[in-house]
Amino acid sequence: MHHSIRLKVFIVSFLLVFTTVSNATIDTYTYQLEQSTTDKSIWTTTPSIRVFKDDPVPTETGSDVRVAAAKNEFEPFVVVVKPASSQSLKVSVDDFGQNISCEIYQVKYVPIARVSDNLGRAGDYPDPLWPIENNATIDLTKNENTAFWFSLYVPETAASGDYASVVKIGNSDIPIQFHVFNFTIPRDLHVKSQMNFSYETILSAYNVSYFSDDYWMYVKKIKQFFIDHRLTPKSVLWPGGLTGKGGAAFISYNCSTGELSDPHGIWGFEQPAHQYLSGHEFNDNTGFPSFMAMTFQNNDASADQRPMTFCNIFRTDTDWYGANRPQSDYNTRWFAYMSHLEKYLKDLQYLDKGYYYFANEPQDQADYDAVAWYSQELKRAAPELKLMLSEEPKAEIYNHPQFPDAKIDIWLPVLNNYNPEVSHERARNYNEDTWIYFLHGTRPPFFNPVTLDHPGIESKLTGWFLWKYRIRGIAYYSLNNWSKNPWTDPMTDNHNGDWFMMYPPSETNEAIAYGSNGHHLVPSIRLELMRDSLEDYEYLFVLNQNSQPQVDQVHAADSQVDKIISGLTSYTRVDQFIYNLRWQIGLKNGNEIQAIPDISPPHQHPRTLGAPGNYYINFQDPDGAPLDAPFIIDQKTYMKIGWSEYNETNGYGWFGDMQHVMYQYLSNGSDPRQQSILYDDWGRQKTFEFDLPNGKYQVTVSVGWQGRDYAHNKIDIEGVSFVNDETADPYIVRTHEIEITDNKLTMQMGIFDEYTMLNYLDIEAIHEPDEIITPLVIKETLGIDRTHEMVCNGIPIARSDQLTEIDNLSIADSDKNKVPASFEVLSRWAGGKEDSSCPIQWLLVTFPATVPANESRIYYLTSGQPKPSETTISVNETHHAYHVSTGVSNFVIPKDRLGFFQIYQVIVIPL
Repeated sequence: MHHSIRLKVFIVSFLLVFTTVSNATIDTYTYQLEQSTTDKSIWTTTPSIRVFKDDPVPTETGSDVRVAAAKNEFEPFVVVVKPASSQSLKVSVDDFGQNISCEIYQVKYVPIARVSDNLGRAGDYPDPLWPIENNATIDLTKNENTAFWFSLYVPETAASGDYASVVKIGNSDIPIQFHVFNFTIPRDLHVKSQMNFSYETILSAYNVSYFSDDYWMYVKKIKQFFIDHRLTPKSVLWPGGLTGKGGAAFISYNCSTGELSDPHGIWGFEQPAHQYLSGHEFNDNTGFPSFMAMTFQNNDASADQRPMTFCNIFRTDTDWYGANRPQSDYNTRWFAYMSHLEKYLKDLQYLDKGYYYFANEPQDQADYDAVAWYSQELKRAAPELKLMLSEEPKAEIYNHPQFPDAKIDIWLPVLNNYNPEVSHERARNYNEDTWIYFLHGTRPPFFNPVTLDHPGIESKLTGWFLWKYRIRGIAYYSLNNWSKNPWTDPMTDNHNGDWFMMYPPSETNEAIAYGSNGHHLVPSIRLELMRDSLEDYEYLFVLNQNSQPQVDQVHAADSQVDKIISGLTSYTRVDQFIYNLRWQIGLKNGNEIQAIPDISPPHQHPRTLGAPGNYYINFQDPDGAPLDAPFIIDQKTYMKIGWSEYNETNGYGWFGDMQHVMYQYLSNGSDPRQQSILYDDWGRQKTFEFDLPNGKYQVTVSVGWQGRDYAHNKIDIEGVSFVNDETADPYIVRTHEIEITDNKLTMQMGIFDEYTMLNYLDIEAIHEPDEIITPLVIKETLGIDRTHEMVCNGIPIARSDQLTEIDNLSIADSDKNKVPASFEVLSRWAGGKEDSSCPIQWLLVTFPATVPANESRIYYLTSGQPKPSETTISVNETHHAYHVSTGVSNFVIPKDRLGFFQIYQVIVIPL
């Protein structure tokens, strides 16, 4: 028989101190503006989001447009109008002050008859930016969006701080809130480039008279346009230069003395170099960072492309690599010329900026032999003259058995052939740089900033990608080839936008009357966003204490870049996030904040919330065999996933060219998972993404085909090589530990033109020791020893913790022993407390604590599975009180008398 004695005891004066770090808010930049009227809706979005004519007006609302930029930066913002009826309205922007300038463009459209790939969309596609004057009258079409692109420029002399202006569209005034960061974008370009461009095409389209004052005004204007976009034209010195095609001197060369001289003024080398490389009377005394000193004549890398006659000596086949006669008469004179050219550039202090782009895309052994021989002999003659080759680093060249001194200073691979491991090894050990270029063959899963019908964010990724992989430059072969009209026929080589990133000043592609458009060049959204990305690179440069990133070194900016670029084909495609992150970096660069908040992209799928779990995927035709539903192997239930493109609803899918994907289910085999096969019949690379919680996982992948031995299977998951160009005979099953930090498992599959036969994927969570969410410091202040006395209080939870459930929560003492505890959700971020898809904001915690008199003890709120104790606790809530049982004692906590320092205890004493 037991007798209960109820004792009312005033027991506690504990103070809980909570240490949390809150996540910065991810602001949205896409919303309807409150200045909308019944006759027109007005909205805004990030410049990287393409605005189609039929896009719906956002439901979220805002009162103004927010934009920020550093000094010496161009930064766009977008205002969109959708009228209820067709009408004409004037568009203007008021002055911002401080000599901040603003150019206005109307976003126009080109017809996409056939998409480039699965990321495209047929129909009218936004890309041209048509310059308009301030206060221009624009025709608007009923129920169609018309987007206006405003490009701000902040001079270095402008004061940092907040500015306000107004965009006027008809009778609507839209406030623009503009913040100028407290730092300056470097005037020097820290990304080099080689952008092929025709001056003659521009001069002809704008009806410019040759060799007039207008001619020279346009030449300088074009070069200023390039450097404003942080790009370098292929012909920096045009119409002058150092050499012609094949390398013959464009200036005077004395074959007897080896002297180079330049009496040609602006038509030669020294005067344009002084202006456009040194910056004399150009771009506030800052010139281009590089120039092509010499180049080849055609694309045959094995052919001798030097002049047929040089210094009165005819070139023959015996002067080329096959004969290996560097001392022949022709070669003796030619390589002496190379030595003199090197000295000439060095004396003028231009050698470091110049390079000899001597061959393009070697394809076979003859090409490799020619490239290796010629580079070897060039380096022997002119060791400091940098050599560029458009190819990824290849052992067939740099480890050539016959020509061991072959040397390339600048490798230029197409992005989809870029190998960071090899390039970094060449940089680390041989001081060789890598640039990248883009082609019509640069297809998903790789980003391509020049593809017209790709999401705009792909152009915005460029600078971040270059930083991530320590790539020093970019190249593109055609910015303004208008041999066919890009306004009406944008596709070349099955690639929309392939020949152009600028548009003719006439939609008919006919020459305009001189000056009729105010001498405005017509850029594309792609070109402007590429400039944005190169400016973003400069943000990272400043964040990195004004220094370039180095191979094998971890830099301050790297952790921010990793949030945008997590792999060669894995990128954050959330437009709002990249603009938020850039804003925070800008504040940090200007010392307006002490540290960059640890913001993350918003979760794309509910599966990413909560604790890591186990996920099993069988790659198969979802409607085909195996037909078991559910499909269970070894007590594991498998999802059936086929060649579906990634979408946020599913939270998984593929990026890549989906035109030739195939399924196969083998008629026999011991494991139905390995009887299931996904592959690309043309051997095209793919990227698979699967949304899941961050954490560590043990991942297993299987590739192969029973009865066949495909020799070039390749699988990388989260940068870890699982299968590296290997033969599956018949299967390869590999397991590695990986860590997910961006809520996406990313798997890269395949080698170009080779088969990878994919079967299944197991993703199993590795349960780590408890993760501490926040420490709880408990202080005793009344001078009484406290043993297992109850503490009850609310705890704020950072939104960035993404804590949605309480099932895995616990309280642990300083020895990480589990303490009996109860948890109740009091509120959630952006949702009701019952909405488990929203992160917890406030959490009520109740647990017994032991604290000596006048001392403090630390307890921890943790997630996971802490070391269990032998004590259990239960808490039941009634209308008036909490009833707590610890197994040793029972407590009643009346709600009407619960205060911060008061808890009532009921002790059950056995008789």
